[in-house]
Amino acid sequence: MNRFKARADISAYSIQALELASYILSDWEFKISKSGEVEVCGENAQKGFNELLNEALNQQCRIDLASKNSGIANLIVTKAILSALGEKEAEK
Repeated sequence: MNRFKARADISAYSIQALELASYILSDWEFKISKSGEVEVCGENAQKGFNELLNEALNQQCRIDLASKNSGIANLIVTKAILSALGEKEAEK
């Protein structure tokens, strides 16, 4: 088992994305500081760091997309509820 330390660019990856990525990658053990400092333990730890950044990019895209689409999703749900309420009121 070896160790590798490096800093992730937190202007590109949020700490949340790095943490989510670390939960997905089970071949290595990760310690992530709030400043983006990452320590990787396991076989081929440098590869683990690279895999972490790759998965963190995926997670960051999901986080960004979810935040952009949350308003639209709330609007759709609200309209569906209002529509359902309108139908019930019409039946009375």
